Amino acid sequence: MKVSAAEEYGLRCLMRLAVARRDARSVTTAEVALAEGLSPQYAAKLMGTLRRAGLVRAVRGVRGGVLLARAPETVTIAEAFGALSGYPLRTIGGCGPGGYAGCARRDECGLREVLGTLSRLVVGFLSRVTVADLVEGTGAAVEGSLMETVRAARAVGAVGAVGETEAMT
Repeated sequence: MKVSAAEEYGLRCLMRLAVARRDARSVTTAEVALAEGLSPQYAAKLMGTLRRAGLVRAVRGVRGGVLLARAPETVTIAEAFGALSGYPLRTIGGCGPGGYAGCARRDECGLREVLGTLSRLVVGFLSRVTVADLVEGTGAAVEGSLMETVRAARAVGAVGAVGETEAMT
């Protein structure tokens, strides 16, 4: 799995906004840029993308700034990645640029099923981890989300009967 710079910095911006929300304050795009070591222009571009996706909203006025549009507990990593790159996951699940349709070996390739399953697992996991989890640094919540994803995949037969510790490695 590859995480683009836009995805990483966009998540970092969302985390900054989540902390500001927790502290009951707004922040400016310039403040976020400074805190994350980004150019103000790049931070503004990311905020615009996140705003168009409905994850961020701008408030005008003396106490204006940029705010999360929703509670950080409701914004998932998959949703943020989707807003920032158009996909919740970019590199697993289709072998070539055209996905499986563009693969010359798609009918006899043993990777297709494995990569498809892996893609579903990763997207399921990213759909369960929220911006709040990232801000709180709660490893237990993230691990719980991973185990929940594995259990859900087992329930539909997407993952074989491996031990839970094996599934995490």
